[in-house]
Amino acid sequence: MTAESSENTELKSYWQTKNTGTKLMSSGNSRAYQSLAEELITGLLRAYFGKRAPDRMIDDVLYDVVPPGHSEHNYTVRLFLKPSALTAPAIMLKGRGPSYLAAHSLNDIAEMLRKFLYRRYPIIWRETKAEDFDGSLYELVSADCRSALVAALENSAIFRPRIDYTAFPITPLAVKADFDCENFSLIDVHSLTEGSADWLNEKYLGTKEVGGWVVVKAASVEAAKRDRRVVLGALALAMDQQHRHGFTLREVVTGYLRFPAPQSISTSTSGPHTPPIGSSITIENADHNWLGKLPAILARSSPLTKRHGKALEYYYRAWFMDESDRCFLLFMALNAIFGQNGPSFAVGMKSGIAETLNENIEEKRLDALLRIRNTMLHGGAPDLFASSNYLEYAQKYSSDPSTDVQLLVAKCLRRHIFGDEFRCQDNPDTEALEFARVQGLIPSESDSCSIVSEWP
Repeated sequence: MTAESSENTELKSYWQTKNTGTKLMSSGNSRAYQSLAEELITGLLRAYFGKRAPDRMIDDVLYDVVPPGHSEHNYTVRLFLKPSALTAPAIMLKGRGPSYLAAHSLNDIAEMLRKFLYRRYPIIWRETKAEDFDGSLYELVSADCRSALVAALENSAIFRPRIDYTAFPITPLAVKADFDCENFSLIDVHSLTEGSADWLNEKYLGTKEVGGWVVVKAASVEAAKRDRRVVLGALALAMDQQHRHGFTLREVVTGYLRFPAPQSISTSTSGPHTPPIGSSITIENADHNWLGKLPAILARSSPLTKRHGKALEYYYRAWFMDESDRCFLLFMALNAIFGQNGPSFAVGMKSGIAETLNENIEEKRLDALLRIRNTMLHGGAPDLFASSNYLEYAQKYSSDPSTDVQLLVAKCLRRHIFGDEFRCQDNPDTEALEFARVQGLIPSESDSCSIVSEWP
């Protein structure tokens, strides 16, 4: 459940200086969209009827423009919707419509179509108001009115949504050098306003700690959330395994902000954007080169960038999970980038790992890891530790397969997606670890038998 509130505020802010929020999304291939709009209007009109029936529900729509200050309820007329008839148009729109709709469910898209007809019914009302009809609207409405609805749909927010900023507050983020590109930004907590965000935090975020913002420019909230997952999945890669999964009792901020109009802020509730990790991810100038790979991934303009985005989304989702559960999604991240290469998943996976890492990894060891993955995938184990192959692997290679999967996946994603430009986070515990080595509290040399090293 999402709760939203909006109120005016004296705000001269980051997103206003970027001259955004007024641009319309490109309609892409206008002929293709016109043909799609015609099919959608046909399907939409065939979903609405003039009489009640067991498979229909009441759906009131506007018949005229509502004067300012008047109740919309007083300007509605009753129709009867067959909900199942919206499924085909929703599938059609999701499959052939603007790319941002890929982040939406079919139920969301069907609701968009309902809201469109609710607002645009005045276009055809005069042809239906004197009729007591049992059939669908399609049987009643003239070709001219259908064409007018098609034009209205082509120019509606469904096909030409306004591109807005969504600002996600992140607790474990420290931005020393703001990063800004065409579709997202990583900025300091005070960069969102004119140098001081204390009033913003107090008014909208309460007492929770905010270290920085992930600001996404997208056509809808759902599309912005999808891009946020990709960006934060990439940031998770920059930490070593210990700090990435060093969860604490730290309270991370939730919710997000949007800016529906000048001098206006909308707040919404949500779940946490990151796990409660103990250390923060620091963004410096040296990180800007590898972060510069993300705009192309978020644009999703090629099969390769789409696969990279999916892999980072899987990696982000795995970040929140317990150790016994996360490995399944980590395998899916590898599958996203390598699994479609070659005649089978296993062949693509092994060849992709070999080409990406260029390290002498024993093929039988990879096969053993994939057997663990297969037992989880095919119902043989609800989590990693329950796999019958888990102990067998550990005994043979003197290494925890959980550690091996995490190291292997992180290294493959870093090198395959970001290459040599990738920069890891500095270890915040370097001095403490050196002191512990000198004191003999921890070994001064590593004798790890892991499948790969964490760095480089």
